[in-house]
Amino acid sequence: MGTGMVIALAHGVGLLALVLLAYRLLLSRFGGRRSFGPLSGLLFGAAAILSMMDAFPVADGVIVDLRNVMVALAGVFGGWPAALTAAAVGSAYRLWLGGAGVATGLIGMGLTGLAGVLAAPLLRRNGREPGFRPLVLFGLLVAPLTLAPFLVLPAWGPAEILQRLGLPLTGFTVLGIALLGMMLAREHRRVGDERALARSEAMFRAVFDHSIDNLFIGKIAGDGAFILQRGNAAAFAAMGTTAEQAQGRSPDAFLPPDVAAKLADDLRVCIDSGGPIRFEDKDTRDGVTRYWEVSLVPIRDADGTVAMVSVGARDITRRHEAERAIRESEARYRLLARSVSDVIGRVGVDGVRRFCSEAVRDSLGCDPAELVGRPLTERMHPDDRAAVTDGLGRMTPTSPTMKSTYRLRHADGHWVWIESAVRLVADDWGAPLEFVSVERDITARKVMEAELQDARRAAEAANRSKGEFLASLSHELRTPMNAVIGFADLIARESEGPIGNPFYKDFATNIRDSGQHLLELINEILDNVRAEAGQLVLDDEVVDLEQTATFAVRLLTPRAGRAGIALTAAVDPAARHLRGDEKRIRQILLNLLTNAVKYTPAGGRVSVGAALDADGGLRLEVRDNGMGIAEQDMGRVLQAFGRVESAANRQVEGTGLGLPLTRRLVELHGGTLSLSSTVGQGTTAVARFPASRVADESGRFAVPATPPLSSWAPLSILMVEDDQTIRETGTALLRSWGHRVVAAAGAGEALVVLRSPETLDLLFSDIVMPPGMNGAELAREARRLRPGLPVLLASGFAAHAVVADDAAQAGFDQIAKPYDAAELQQRLDRLRPSGSGAPAGGSAEAPARVERPVPPPPPPPAPAPPRPVAETAEGLRILVAEDVEMNRMLVVTILKQLGHRVVAVEDGAAAVAAVRRHAFDLILMDVNMPVMDGLAATRAIRAMVPPANATPIVALTANTFPEDVAHCRAAGMTGYVPKPIDRKLLMAEIARSVVPPPAPRPGLEPELGLNGKGGPAT
Repeated sequence: MGTGMVIALAHGVGLLALVLLAYRLLLSRFGGRRSFGPLSGLLFGAAAILSMMDAFPVADGVIVDLRNVMVALAGVFGGWPAALTAAAVGSAYRLWLGGAGVATGLIGMGLTGLAGVLAAPLLRRNGREPGFRPLVLFGLLVAPLTLAPFLVLPAWGPAEILQRLGLPLTGFTVLGIALLGMMLAREHRRVGDERALARSEAMFRAVFDHSIDNLFIGKIAGDGAFILQRGNAAAFAAMGTTAEQAQGRSPDAFLPPDVAAKLADDLRVCIDSGGPIRFEDKDTRDGVTRYWEVSLVPIRDADGTVAMVSVGARDITRRHEAERAIRESEARYRLLARSVSDVIGRVGVDGVRRFCSEAVRDSLGCDPAELVGRPLTERMHPDDRAAVTDGLGRMTPTSPTMKSTYRLRHADGHWVWIESAVRLVADDWGAPLEFVSVERDITARKVMEAELQDARRAAEAANRSKGEFLASLSHELRTPMNAVIGFADLIARESEGPIGNPFYKDFATNIRDSGQHLLELINEILDNVRAEAGQLVLDDEVVDLEQTATFAVRLLTPRAGRAGIALTAAVDPAARHLRGDEKRIRQILLNLLTNAVKYTPAGGRVSVGAALDADGGLRLEVRDNGMGIAEQDMGRVLQAFGRVESAANRQVEGTGLGLPLTRRLVELHGGTLSLSSTVGQGTTAVARFPASRVADESGRFAVPATPPLSSWAPLSILMVEDDQTIRETGTALLRSWGHRVVAAAGAGEALVVLRSPETLDLLFSDIVMPPGMNGAELAREARRLRPGLPVLLASGFAAHAVVADDAAQAGFDQIAKPYDAAELQQRLDRLRPSGSGAPAGGSAEAPARVERPVPPPPPPPAPAPPRPVAETAEGLRILVAEDVEMNRMLVVTILKQLGHRVVAVEDGAAAVAAVRRHAFDLILMDVNMPVMDGLAATRAIRAMVPPANATPIVALTANTFPEDVAHCRAAGMTGYVPKPIDRKLLMAEIARSVVPPPAPRPGLEPELGLNGKGGPAT
């Protein structure tokens, strides 16, 4: 019996396909109509009859089939009319069959039809058709309702019903509802989409065909030509053709050639852009110009290709003319209102201001918004209100003007006399609309004339100052440039014979020194600009004025000695310590002392002193008995490039930037700088600092004494000095004391030694070296490579002594040049590694000594493994990206002389392309280039796959401010070389940045080098 039942129910499932086909036809023709419910009910009722005709008899007069599936789905998809009709038709047939199961069949169809009607709102809520899961759940609901009516059979109990009918009837009921329900839901969605599409198309046709805008659609033919697919009547009328003549043809068949060509160009632009474009155009025909607002929208086919273009053109001639008229009128009105000093206003017939021009700010000192919406007489003097009110009341269209004088209250409370001219504005019927007034401030007329006179004098003075500033700047810049250009010209013309002549070396040295002087001048100008812009930030620390004064005096002693000038310093112990920025305090003192020495004749005296004032403030004083400054020139010397013109001063070189910068630095510390001078007797410069800047004994930093060494041992010293004479003298002195010395002419050579296994106990380096890595930066790199290596830095260049601030910030010891033997010996003893006979190697801890609180440095990374010099300095594959040909030629020449292989390109995009094609050991990247700048190129390279993204990149830039260097680092650059490019610094940066190259590999043939224009880098 079980197998037969399954076969019968399976036949019922097969009936679903027939039901679906009939339902599709019924839904297509009657869907949405009132008759759809009863008709679909008849269909489901007929399906129920067919199911009962192929039913399985489980007992005498009792049959099993899928009629309840049909009745339930009729309720879901056709509503109660369909459910009632389907149940009635099925019940009639079941009554006709008769037998013991008639009641069971009737009850089952009634319950499942009711369940379908009740479940329909849930299954099809929000107009959405049910999915598979909701239909399965509904089938599980209908299955018990199908089994329950069998309980009315007296011979059947619940257990027997479940055993005989439960599984097959439940399974096929759920399966039938889920399958047929899904197919019926899909048909409803399909028909709904088709009807929505039809409605949309109908609306589109209505809008398209009856729009007053010119609309047409162009189709792209296979050969790229444009064919007019469809257009509306307005478009054909504007084009002077008809639909029969234009549709299906190319525009050049019915449009003038120029118009057709312009249309074709616009369509191509739209296709190329891939998106909608909108623009305004104008067309002149028969002497009449019309303006159009044109929009083109690409229409894509299923694969995303632009197949058609929708074109819309709206005639905006009237709008364009109206807008132009409004703009012209408004421009004239605003020009009139802004061009006159009088207050132009509009006043309503009720006496309330409706508009006030901007000139009211000058006349009454208030914003126009404060007057608009307020009565005209509100700010008027009480004695004048009645006359003005009566005068406005007497104005008529036949007597529309009035002139009056009255007083208005200024924003600060005083009264301003106003001369007013008022005109009544009426409409076409003579009804008053408003008053237009022109108010003139006659009280301030004389004051304004005086202010204009003062303003003219100030402008003339500013122009004179600007001219003098530019003249001074031109003179200071041209002086070193004269030497650069002159000596370069002598070399270029080979004026002293062939290039091998030793004179040319002197010429080159003069060019280099003049260029260095020019660079120093630019740095001083930038310092002044940054000071004036408020971009100088002070560090707050305790400054030992005694040490600072001693340092400054020692730096200037050689120069003073050559001029026969006595230089002394005296610091009151009570004024020894000052809270401030040590770098800037040192710069203040050096600037003042340098000026005093420059303007003091031979045999003169210059003294520096520090003491406390009566109010507790600190007075730093520099006194000389030089040529002095006239009283009328005292203000001039404190201006940028300001110099006193005299026969004596012309013999002294100077830019006139030192004192203005010094005054600004003193002011940043909360102090003042004052000058007192008598011509022929000397000058006294006094920098006064407030009492809050004075540090007492408790503010001093302890310097613990260095414990005596139990025994003396020679040191292994790396001495870095770019001056050959000083380097050789210092090396000889140190070796005479028994120390082992490794000499280096610059940071590049020093880095090679620091990265090698060489044993070192001390780094002894000059602070100021050729532009690039100075001594302080070299010391920081040495500390990274060799943690704990003691460092001693020296400087003998007063103009750059402030560079030592970097060293002070990092806690490095310093000594001034020229250094005497006793002081140098003392410094070496203090910096000697702890414990006599400790193994030298730069790893021992330095003696515990601090001069100011220094934050502990982060743990240094493990030092890089040493590399042979040949690997770090020679035979590298280097890419140079530089857009300026001369700079590119200079870098390529230097690198090739060093034995490197070079590829040169002239923009960042070419550099990125070169890195994709070939492997390089190092990239020298200019920052500012066309096409793609150096920062963007660096980011692109860092985004590549290894190993290209790990190639060291060194910036070549003339922007050396900290924020510029930070931008380079943030982009992924590993170092930078400032312009103008120094050969030693370039070598040092290459040695610092390069990674050991792998074994020789193909990929960079000599002929691949470029000279920046696509040729070999010869």
